[in-house]
Amino acid sequence: MRDLMFVRLTAIRLLAISAVSLSTAFAGPVVTPLSDGSPASAATLANMVAGATPGLSVVPDSSLYTGAFTASGTFTAGGTGPTGLGINTGVVLSTGDARFIGSSAAFPGDSPNKSTTFTAGIGNVLTPNLASGSSLFNSLAPFGTANASILSFEFVPQGTTLTLQLVFGSEDYNDLVNSGFPTDVFGVFVNGINYAFVPGTATPISASSINCGGPTPGLANFVGAQNCGLYRDNPPFFDLIDSEIDGFTVPIDLLIPVNKGVVNTISIGIADNVDSSGDSALLLAGLSILAVPEPSTMALLIAALTGISATSRRRRHLLFHHRRG
Repeated sequence: MRDLMFVRLTAIRLLAISAVSLSTAFAGPVVTPLSDGSPASAATLANMVAGATPGLSVVPDSSLYTGAFTASGTFTAGGTGPTGLGINTGVVLSTGDARFIGSSAAFPGDSPNKSTTFTAGIGNVLTPNLASGSSLFNSLAPFGTANASILSFEFVPQGTTLTLQLVFGSEDYNDLVNSGFPTDVFGVFVNGINYAFVPGTATPISASSINCGGPTPGLANFVGAQNCGLYRDNPPFFDLIDSEIDGFTVPIDLLIPVNKGVVNTISIGIADNVDSSGDSALLLAGLSILAVPEPSTMALLIAALTGISATSRRRRHLLFHHRRG
């Protein structure tokens, strides 16, 4: 049953991806931070990840964002190749300055992962993140949080399962891995329940649960590694990924139960755990919040996807022969 669900997920995700023209090339992410915390800005984020997707509608005027304006926003050209972020286009929620997911300077003298210092947070003299924590994360961080960024909205799904694709990245890698110091937290709360777990487990995703070992200031040392296959290392000066962040998860798909045909709630957020220095970011793939359709609807979607593919092949064929002629 779960394998069939992933087949359905793959098909509808391909259909959604075709709408935003994702590229596998990496040209450096372009980040557009929020200009304010208005409902309109929150709606921009909600529509980026869930607007116009099959079988799901965002409830108008339900979007809300809490956090520092410069901590979150949209991004393009994230890249899905070896040096990319793993997601090309989408929404970033961070605990610092959203620009640090790529090569844009977050403070004077900053450059893509060429410094061992932390990036944004309280150390960023340009746009310091002074946002408070949130009680939403009490179950994940009982000692308190800081610099929380949270996007919430209501939606009506025409299916019983919600999907979401994300990448988590953090400056907690690899220094705080297995150090005994708490690492940053994030959650995807649907109808009040968190579903941001390591695939196949009930363990919340963080630098503590997905890593290739530590503590170490450089490359992961594989000591005490947890779910290493889901991790991408990016320590300072090694130029593995063109980002300020020291480590990422691979893209992870969540499958979440929802109530079909009625209003559901979702709150997606990230927060510093205890400290305000080592920042983290949550990347949400554009148009990846989908309601998995019932089998009959799925057949129509696959037919639509097949039609789009066939049309694209015909256009390329005609263009090729036109140029040859």
